[in-house]
Amino acid sequence: MIFARIALDGAVVEAARVATASLETAEVARTVVMRNSITQTMSAFPIADGKTITIETKVYEDFNSVREEAYNDVDRNGKYDLGEPFVDRNKNDKWDASAPITGVTLGGAGKVVSYTADYPKKILFGFLAGPLGLGTELNLRATTVVRNESVVRRVT
Repeated sequence: MIFARIALDGAVVEAARVATASLETAEVARTVVMRNSITQTMSAFPIADGKTITIETKVYEDFNSVREEAYNDVDRNGKYDLGEPFVDRNKNDKWDASAPITGVTLGGAGKVVSYTADYPKKILFGFLAGPLGLGTELNLRATTVVRNESVVRRVT
């Protein structure tokens, strides 16, 4: 399990590196390259029957937009409510949520992209899964956040 988790972490970082270094390529092609990179790296770890790798990307203007500002959830409803104390990182006197840019998958030059891959790994020793309460699969998740290159190279 731990080897698969470490491999997935490395696969996501490598796929993100490839995607950010090839901005001259269309988003669709970059997405395919990224998926193929993760699939190839994880080929030693079988996917659960009937499942596939899912990759989610979110594009942000800058690193400050990636995470919402921390707050004390006084009423424990799982969301920020006006008046709850918060850490004002950017000193604008208001609570700021994570602010992804909508309508784009991998973003353009200089944008910050969060890559999250979910990998439904098949439990290899199924006969042990039941007694140990593991089920037939183990869902692994890895995330990395990177900035796209700030200059797009054009092939002539």
